[in-house]
Amino acid sequence: MLATLETWARRVWTERDASAIDEMCAPDCKAYGLGPKPLVGSEQFKAFHQVLCGLLQETRLVVRQHIEQDGQLAALCTFSGRMADGREASADGVIYARVADGKILEAHNHFDLLGFFTQLGLVPSNTLECCMSGRPVGTGD
Repeated sequence: MLATLETWARRVWTERDASAIDEMCAPDCKAYGLGPKPLVGSEQFKAFHQVLCGLLQETRLVVRQHIEQDGQLAALCTFSGRMADGREASADGVIYARVADGKILEAHNHFDLLGFFTQLGLVPSNTLECCMSGRPVGTGD
C-alpha cells in the first residue's frame, strides 16, 4: 500500500501525470477533504488536479511516516508547491486510504489548506483569526 501512495505522489504530483489518476483510482473512488463535497471517480479528481497544477508550477507530495493494516493506510505527508512568481507553500497533513490491488478505493485527505493558501498570499493572513472570532473575512482588522 505504501508503494501505491509513493507511486501516486511521484506520478500525480511530482511528474503531474494525469493519466496516472485513471490508472491508480478505482472507478468509483471517493476522495474526501479536497473541497466541500467528495470527489467521486477519476474525472472529478483530474479536474481538481488540473486546477491545482494550473495554479502551481511545481507540486510535490512527500510521505513522512505511515501505518498499514488490513488494506488501510494512514500516512503523514507534506504537500508543497511553487507558483510561477516564486511564491512557495507547504502543508502537512494526513491521508487515510483504502487500497487494493494497487488502486485507491477511498481517500480521506486532511491538510491545512487554509495555511497553504495563506502562505501563497491568496487569502488574508488574518483569515483564521477572523473565522475563530466570528467575524467575516475581509471586514477589517
